[in-house]
Amino acid sequence: MSESVPTASAIINFSEKLEDDSSRFYEKLAERFGQNKELFLSFVQEGRKNKVLVTRTYRETITDALEACFSFKGLRVSDYTAQTDLTEGISCADALKIAVQLEERACRFYSDAAECGKSLLATIPRAFKKVAEVRNKRKLKIASLLESAK
Repeated sequence: MSESVPTASAIINFSEKLEDDSSRFYEKLAERFGQNKELFLSFVQEGRKNKVLVTRTYRETITDALEACFSFKGLRVSDYTAQTDLTEGISCADALKIAVQLEERACRFYSDAAECGKSLLATIPRAFKKVAEVRNKRKLKIASLLESAK
């Protein structure tokens, strides 16, 4: 059984959930690993900005007519879900590995959504590309932390 083609609304809902889940994850990291607290909390703030950017752009762009006719063919949100649970006693290095995987999937989601949305309007793909860039920079910062933790 194939997964249905997600509508623009479903993609926006997934994006909101992705940012919310990521923010909760980074709040937990800030609590557990205080040496990087400010960095992790800055990721929470970025996540809130990402969510506002995407949802505001969507609301300002989409009309009922577009929503009824447009879908993100080829995009399966199940391909982009990531682990955000931290087990008791997890090491900082292992938590950072989870964070890198989360950011990789988030980057891929936003990049793929931008590509799929090119035929919609310029504003929505532009917002997705911007968030992909933010998440990629975040991934690089986390990878650097992980490298120095070795």
